[in-house]
Amino acid sequence: MYINPKQQAFLSAKPKRKTFNGGRGSGKSSVKGFKDVQRFYELPRSKFFIAGLTYNQILTKTLPSAEESWRTCGFKEFDRDKKAGHYVIGTRPPHWWPKPYQPPRNYDNTVTFCNGYTLEMLSLDRPDSNRGGNYDGGDVDESALVKEEIFNKVLKPMVRGNRYRFDHYLHGELCDYSSAAWLPSGQWIYKTEELQKTAPDRYFFIEATSEDNKHVLPPNYIEELSETLSQLEMDVEVWNKRLAEVPNCFYPALVEAKHMVSNTYDYFQNEAGLWVSTPNFIDPNKPKDSSWDFNAAIVSVLVCQEVGREFRIDNALFAKKAVGITLVEAAVDLVCDTYKHHPCKEIYLYGDRNGNNRSPGMTKTFYESMIERFATHGWKATLKAQGLDSEHRLRHLVVNGLLGESNTRMPWVRINQNNCKFLFISMKNTPMFKDFKKDKRSEDLLIDQERATHFGDCFDNIAMFKYAHLFGFDSYQPYQVRFI
Repeated sequence: MYINPKQQAFLSAKPKRKTFNGGRGSGKSSVKGFKDVQRFYELPRSKFFIAGLTYNQILTKTLPSAEESWRTCGFKEFDRDKKAGHYVIGTRPPHWWPKPYQPPRNYDNTVTFCNGYTLEMLSLDRPDSNRGGNYDGGDVDESALVKEEIFNKVLKPMVRGNRYRFDHYLHGELCDYSSAAWLPSGQWIYKTEELQKTAPDRYFFIEATSEDNKHVLPPNYIEELSETLSQLEMDVEVWNKRLAEVPNCFYPALVEAKHMVSNTYDYFQNEAGLWVSTPNFIDPNKPKDSSWDFNAAIVSVLVCQEVGREFRIDNALFAKKAVGITLVEAAVDLVCDTYKHHPCKEIYLYGDRNGNNRSPGMTKTFYESMIERFATHGWKATLKAQGLDSEHRLRHLVVNGLLGESNTRMPWVRINQNNCKFLFISMKNTPMFKDFKKDKRSEDLLIDQERATHFGDCFDNIAMFKYAHLFGFDSYQPYQVRFI
């Protein structure tokens, strides 16, 4: 098997607290699996946790990558017919295998190895359900998505077990693995780097890119990624570059800890005993709202729904390429495909005045063609947009008043963190001029358009139409007071 120098350094590091900060193809997923192999040999009957933002993330991304590393080292999943193998997933292990010193209450979300080394999967979209555990160590996957408070108050205190049974540097280690942080709350992962400078015996931080792992990657790996990823995604997820936040933001009231929600899945066990996730953020049996922004380079859309007191933004979708159809039609197809399993095929269309435009050679407006395109998928689309756009200063007042939750008549805006990464990035990176107008220079074609101001415009349009009256304003007439 091959281990690159950065992986080797991480696997050999003896500090208890370690961070592997790596982009795509850097080997951070593989090194997590190799960590398990180390612990298997050195810490039999120990129990570690593997934590992720959701079970969906652990089951579909983290666990398969770890298994690949295990197989590389010769481990095989246990075959009950042949009574041979090294580990079982999501089920009680054979009775003759040694148990960990502190066995789990049940085995639904565990991986158990034949010498008692055990991994317990923890989903952090319900952090309180994980309190009180007792582990010999743990791993946190995609830690930049995890809030620092959860890491410090929930995960870290649980690494406390069996100190009198093990005398090895692997015991008690707490490792996290992540690419560069997309959101402000993820910047805490770089604290390990700062702590390493003053306490290198206790903290270890390492950064890696695909260049560090090039000997095992396909020859055209980087080129192929650049053809499918935006420049922003390449910078953050491949080259591991760190993002900065603009100081004069148009949305100062947008707060990640309050508005972003990760608990957007329900879980049930399938016939194999593994947990399967289903989205729960919006009601599939009720109509959906959508807000659109139309541009030559990108068509952006937010899919939303009012659920009780909350105005929930479930998805931020966009179309940048289309073959044989327009970008608008491609975006409609994307919405229909994303929600094809929802029983209610009804949607309301909000947006700006550009939806009244026509593509060259077309007789129908964008809104008219959208309604027809939705109909071909079996959806009923109803136009709610009007012909005028609200003035920027008024938008600034209304949307930040809405996000600030200062009025009891207003709904609470909640954003699906698992689906709306680019919405948050767009809004937090939208500057403002002194006259309260948006700085929309990011809509230059040289900038990744999903990072530009388009998604913020989508949010403004639907927020103004639905809620401006709560502030005494007409949605599309600047400063015209409807009531006070």
